[in-house]
Amino acid sequence: MSQENNRERHPLIDTLVTIKGNPRIAIYTEPLWVIPFNLYSPFVAVYMAALALSDMQIGLIASIFMFFRAVSALFSGAITDKLGRKLTTFIFDMASWSIPCLLWALSQNFWWFVVAASFNGLMQITDNSWTCLLIEDAEKRSLVRIFSLLHMIAQLAVIFAPLAAILVNQLSIIPAMRILFMFSFISMTIKFFLLYFLGDETRVGKTRMEETKDMSIWQIMGGYGGIFKKIFASSDMILALVLTTIFSIVWMVTGSFFGLYVTGTLDIPEYFLAYFPILRALVIAAFLYLIQPKLEKFGFRMPMLIGLIIFVAGLVMLILTPVGSLPILFAVVFLDAVAFSFVVPRNDSLIQILIEPSERARIRGLMMVVVLGFSIPFGYLAGFLSEINRRLPFAMVAAILVLMFVIIAVSKKKFDAISKRVSEDDTP
Repeated sequence: MSQENNRERHPLIDTLVTIKGNPRIAIYTEPLWVIPFNLYSPFVAVYMAALALSDMQIGLIASIFMFFRAVSALFSGAITDKLGRKLTTFIFDMASWSIPCLLWALSQNFWWFVVAASFNGLMQITDNSWTCLLIEDAEKRSLVRIFSLLHMIAQLAVIFAPLAAILVNQLSIIPAMRILFMFSFISMTIKFFLLYFLGDETRVGKTRMEETKDMSIWQIMGGYGGIFKKIFASSDMILALVLTTIFSIVWMVTGSFFGLYVTGTLDIPEYFLAYFPILRALVIAAFLYLIQPKLEKFGFRMPMLIGLIIFVAGLVMLILTPVGSLPILFAVVFLDAVAFSFVVPRNDSLIQILIEPSERARIRGLMMVVVLGFSIPFGYLAGFLSEINRRLPFAMVAAILVLMFVIIAVSKKKFDAISKRVSEDDTP
């Protein structure tokens, strides 16, 4: 009877209930990180502007953040292999999130944000180690569901956004943000301790720790030349590199300048920034729960192409939005949410599938060096464009997404081969 119930249970619910090990701990503790992040993130650029930072300085901080991500990515594979996935995640979660939250809460001027961005850039190390911790002992065919669950949790966390809106409306942006950053410090730190004490080192992690126990970080990095050659000799990993670079630029630019554009150009009250993510979250959660399982049979390519068309349509609508037009902005957010649901869970799982498992930590680390190296100039460039016209950064993003559409459209054989591989290979 129980087996019959499991067959009838929704695939995401079944995964949430039956998943074991590190993926279970990571998913169950994720709200402690994602709720505070979603409370403060819509307001960060507006908070900076309230502390007298210019658009150019805000763009420069985004580039500084990317620079430190690139530097930390260079070391991330070696550190993750040497210390293990679990310990690396704990140390650099604290350094890249707990410390910056305290700095942001106390920030007084541009230089506070520079220091916070430098620490926050270390998140590339924990991004590498945490991803390894999450997926190395998981089945390949479960990865889309695992990432779908994580994205769904992230969206559901946005139901708390009205609390941020109330704080901003009642206290004004600066004191409200200081409270939100202090809360984030407490909640995230609890999460990091829980993951460390309840999680386990992965099988690949234990193997790499044993192999590197008598090696220094510099000795481990000595093999990076061969890894670089391996990356650029593989069409799979070149594809992963290109897709990751494009999304890195897209998220950096839209995350840095959407709030400024909406409040500064379209004259929308600041506290409304908390309500746009609510609609976005509800749409993404509903899509991931109701429609995502039905799309699994279509593989990667076609859903991603559809999503990219919707992404670009939403950006064009955003650029053409009249001043003060809330209905059109909500339509833009709706399209962005639908596009996200088509593209991002597939892109996340695709990247992990394309990377060779035995060298995942070092390959991911070096790939991100390249990705972030290409991304660094775009923060400053977006700031420069924003000072000319705050619509221009979004025009740039739309053009980049069109490029991504073309790359995927002409890679049909590659995507068909990947989908076939996933259906045939159920090993981690």
